[in-house]
Order: sequence, then structure tokens, then C-alpha cells
Amino acid sequence: MKKNILLSVIIANFVFIIIFSLFLSASSQTISVEDYIKDKFPSIFSFYLSSLGELDQYEKEFVDLLQKLPEEEQEYYAKEVYKNGFSLELLKEVKEGKKVQISTSNPPITIISQEKPIESLPSLIKRIKPSMVIIFTYDDKGDFLKLGSGFFISQNGDVITNYHVIQGASSAEIKTSDGKTYLITYIVAGDEQNDIIRLSVNIPSQYVYPLSLSKTIPEVGERIFVYGSPLGLENTVSDGIVSAIRDIPDYGRIIQITAPISPGSSGSPVLNLQGEVIGIASFQMVEGQNLNFAIPSEKITSLILIEENKISITEKDFGQESKAKIKSVINEFFWAISNQSWNKAKSYCVYGSRMYDIVSEFKEAYGYMSSSSGVIIIDVAVDDISNVSIDGEYSKAYCYYSFSLNVYHDDYLRKINNGYINLQKVGNSWKLVGLQSKEGDK
Repeated sequence: MKKNILLSVIIANFVFIIIFSLFLSASSQTISVEDYIKDKFPSIFSFYLSSLGELDQYEKEFVDLLQKLPEEEQEYYAKEVYKNGFSLELLKEVKEGKKVQISTSNPPITIISQEKPIESLPSLIKRIKPSMVIIFTYDDKGDFLKLGSGFFISQNGDVITNYHVIQGASSAEIKTSDGKTYLITYIVAGDEQNDIIRLSVNIPSQYVYPLSLSKTIPEVGERIFVYGSPLGLENTVSDGIVSAIRDIPDYGRIIQITAPISPGSSGSPVLNLQGEVIGIASFQMVEGQNLNFAIPSEKITSLILIEENKISITEKDFGQESKAKIKSVINEFFWAISNQSWNKAKSYCVYGSRMYDIVSEFKEAYGYMSSSSGVIIIDVAVDDISNVSIDGEYSKAYCYYSFSLNVYHDDYLRKINNGYINLQKVGNSWKLVGLQSKEGDK
């Protein structure tokens, strides 16, 4: 008798759950993406992101959420990421609970967005003109070296341009659209491999008109235009389309455009018809026609800021530039260590293909702290760097560092102490060739 009663209760509860579930599924509801992913669907995930290479911690977090989506929605997001690229803004929307409308007549998620109206090109050009600058660089004698283009990126006067525009300069200044000139005071952030640099300019904020960055990779065939100063011809506009989005090994995603890039155009913004920066004009392949390339604007936001010791571009002491580069090496190494295994970190450094110039006088300590999805705390003290051997045009340098790396991630703590960064000189440049600890090569 008791068994029959218990069985009846179980059946009644089961029927109630089914009816309640049908009621919920029959009604249209608005919930957060995060709740929708976590509570509604099982993990039947099959994701293809091989073209993006190794996933970083943010993309992994994004994937963890996507794994709980139904298969058709996973495919939808996979195509979106493949086409437009992963962005922290997308992850932020999911984590903060962007509202979506879920309807039984249309199972896949529909994210409601408002598109900006398309402005006429003449009006758009007139609006963004005050955001444009020409960059003049000079050697240590004050003689002119080269010029490039750039644009304001923040209200405090920071300017974005190509790394190669500033490379080798002892001083630099900008010229704004109204003909006034202002001194570039220091480097805020830089990435030699991706050819991007962010510079601080001594200019009153009321004269600064920053551009906004596009949050997505443009589509092939999308209309764009480049605003710059090719061959010194100021305020020149050239239009075209996005002809391809390419992935270059050891470099990453790059945008191929039909708008021409000439000397002096380097650092120009490539803009869409909403006036958003989709990329930075970088280089042209002279062997073919319409082979012009721009660096995606997403790489601007990934620049490593040099916050503790602002590097002056007007300083004649080359050691200042070297300190920034050594710090970049160390930061790059720590970032890899905190997210990957030691061996992967070693490979990341050894085959990173970035070139670094070093001076033997470098004996300054740096500290670096970073916080991300886990808590990553890094202390660095660089004690010495010196040339230890010379053999023709080849020589080696060791940067001795002692540091403590604490990574609190998934309740796992790792500490590494004391080691060397091994650099080898080829011609006039230094290349990172290995890492060494007190116990030997890693």
C-alpha cells in the first residue's frame, strides 16, 4: 500500500513538472544570455575556432558558456566569431546579462540591437577631420626623419599610429587639422610586432576630438575609407572596400583593403561609414595592385600600457627605450606563464619573433602587476643585463631577473623564482632565443 502511494506521488510530481515545463516553453520570455546558457541547455558543444589559434583565458571563459547552448545556436555563434572575431565586449554582454527575447516560434536567440544611421561621406569626413593628425619625427640633431599619419583615441590627447613611424626617432610632434603643432611627450603603449603605438601629446583637452573604435571585424565587401596624408598631402581621403580578411601565421588577423596606402599614410585610420575605426593603415605590397593592408582596431585595445615609467620619446638616452622593451619581454613571458604550461610559455617566447634592442647599461628594477579572470600578481626585479660574449656579428646577452609569480587560478598556486632571459644579437638587433633558470634551460 505504501509503495503504491509513493509511486502515485512520484507520478503526480513528474506530470506536474512536464505540464509546468510545457507552460514555460509555450510562453515568450526575456532572460539573460548567461541564465539561458546555464539553466536551459545541456552541453552538446562542437566548436571550430582553429583559425584563431590558442584560446586565451577570456575566450575559454566564453567557450565555457557556449558549451551549454543547443547545437544550432553554437553553430550560429561559431560563425559569428569566425567572421567578426572574438571580443571582450561580447563576453562582457554575456557576463552582465544582456537581455534577449526567446520565442517558441523562433528557437535561436535573437539579440536586439540598434544600428547607427549611415552618414553621408562628405558630412562624415567633415566631422572626423579634427580627429586627424600628421606626425613629424626628428633625429637627435633635430633634423627631420619622416612623417606619418595618426588620430586621437582618447580625450586626454593620446594618439594612435604605426610603430614604424616613431621607430628610431629622438623627438616627435603632431600637427592638427587647424595647423597647430604639439609635442609628443612619451610612449603610452607599443607593440612592435603588430606595428601599433600609442603616444601621449601635450595638448589641451578642448582641442582633442577622439575617434571611436569598431567592436567587430568588417565584412568582406564593406565600404571603407582611409583618411591621411600620403606623401605629405594633408587631409587626403581615399575610399574602397574590404577585399579580404586574412590570417597570417605568427602575426594574426589582418584586413586587406582596396583603398591605397602610400608613404605618409601609415598610421591613418581606416573607417567604416559610421565613422568608426576598423583598422590602422599599415603597409602595401608593391608587387601587386590593390594589395593594401590594415591592422584590425581590436589590437589597439590589447596594447600593454607602460604605466610605471613613462618612456620619453625626446630623451637622448637610448637606454630608456631599451628598458621599455625589456619590460615588454618580461611581461609577455609572465602572461604566457600564467595561462599556459612552462613549455608553452618557453615556446611562446622563443618563437615569438619579436626583436629587441638591448644596452649593457640597463640595471633598473621594474614591477608589474596584472589582474584578470583569476588573480595574477607578479613582482619583478631586473638586477643586471650585460653582454657576455662576442663572436663576430653574433653575441649574447643575459638579463638576470629575480621574481615571484603567484597565480591563483582554479585554486592552484605556482611560484617561480630567479632566472635569465637569453638574447642573441643578429646584426644590429637582439632576438629572444631562450629562458634559463638556476637549474638550467627550461
